[in-house]
Amino acid sequence: MECRLGIVIIGSLFSTCAWSAQYEVQVRVIVERGCQLVGITRDAGVESLGLLDFGRTARLDGPSAPLGASLINPRLPRLECNPDTTYQIQVDGGQHGGTADVRYLALGPDSPPIPYRLFSDPARQIPLSVNVPVSGTVPESGSVELPLYGRIEPLRQIPPAGLYADLLKVTLTW
Repeated sequence: MECRLGIVIIGSLFSTCAWSAQYEVQVRVIVERGCQLVGITRDAGVESLGLLDFGRTARLDGPSAPLGASLINPRLPRLECNPDTTYQIQVDGGQHGGTADVRYLALGPDSPPIPYRLFSDPARQIPLSVNVPVSGTVPESGSVELPLYGRIEPLRQIPPAGLYADLLKVTLTW
């Protein structure tokens, strides 16, 4: 018997025992609504959407009026989001105030301001009123351009020569 027990012990030492187990791993991602602003530049720590430049003119009461302007930026800013995300854009009254859909360019504190209007379309038919949010929904493409157009109507008075300016704060929420 002792001989057989030794053979069984030696045989079990040389036999290979293979074990296996299978497991599952869950894989997931949660896609949340979100957006990013593309095409903006940083200037001294302030994000700039560009420049609305009405150009140069000697008079604002003549045949060259009204003056139009569109946002100048090497890359037109756009909002990239999940499709069907709602957003709002709002433009304040600028440094020199504004009411309804009129804002003002100013040369200095004692000069008469030059009124101007902002629009969201190139035909200048859809005004952007002061501090009134305009809502929209991101299309299936996931991208919305953020154009800005301006117009100075003919003026009765002739303003003094100089650089008239304003600074607007644009608020974009989603």
